[in-house]
Amino acid sequence: MTESGTVPRVRPQAARLGGVFEAVSAGLPYETATHEAMAPKEAIVNIRDFDLWYGATRALYRIALDVPRGEVTALIGPSGCGKSTLLRSVNRMNDLIATVRIEGDMRLDGESLYSAGVDVIELRKRIGMVFQKPNPFPMSIYENIAYPLRIDGVKDRKVLDEVVERSLRSAGLWDEVRDRLDASALRLSGGQQQRLCIGRAIAGNPGVLLLDEPCSALDPIATGRIEDLIQELKGQYTILMVTHNMQQAQRASDNTAFMYLGRLVEYGPTQDIFVGPRLKETEDYVTGRFG
Repeated sequence: MTESGTVPRVRPQAARLGGVFEAVSAGLPYETATHEAMAPKEAIVNIRDFDLWYGATRALYRIALDVPRGEVTALIGPSGCGKSTLLRSVNRMNDLIATVRIEGDMRLDGESLYSAGVDVIELRKRIGMVFQKPNPFPMSIYENIAYPLRIDGVKDRKVLDEVVERSLRSAGLWDEVRDRLDASALRLSGGQQQRLCIGRAIAGNPGVLLLDEPCSALDPIATGRIEDLIQELKGQYTILMVTHNMQQAQRASDNTAFMYLGRLVEYGPTQDIFVGPRLKETEDYVTGRFG
């Protein structure tokens, strides 16, 4: 949706060139084809006219996206299209790259994420993130979950115990590790490590959970467990995820945003994107005709 409440469409000059991809490749202005069904949904994250450069290289072009509260939204598109860059911008992970420059804004519950007074450390407590490869800390299972609370000054063992159990239950891992919480997290399987990382990310009870290709390093069984977990967590958390797997996006998400060369091409309910997309380019991508 635009600020005026209208649904953006492809501009005529883009269409005349012969299609979205040709228009984007030629650098012509392009506005996202956003489905009307997205309009009534309450957004927790609002992205407006967001641009990002790595030095002189522009990676994102005027991204406008509302992420609905309590739902799972998938970012799809070819490699290098800007999905992970956009995801990492939501909790300002790109701040760690010296050459990054941005324009536009992102808001969480109406508060700008990029205003001068934002405490980035506090922001990242409200927006958890899980990366492509599991990255448990080289410490016990218990301490992996407790660590974010400890660095925040929590010392009460009862509180820590409660958070560890709650987080591991939410991550679908409690029954598997309850009798070995003092064991090294590095001894867990890859799928268990990824669920542990999800448990660690939600230990501080964030409003938004970012998942960057959370299953790419996992086998099909572990992938299925993560997808089931995503369904269990939605509602309690708003989930924004990047995936290259079209079947995973279709199974696990409520909404899908298709990106190409740094642009957000089409955005709508997942069922509509996969069954009745507005654009032929979106249909070609989700059906495997390119990419």
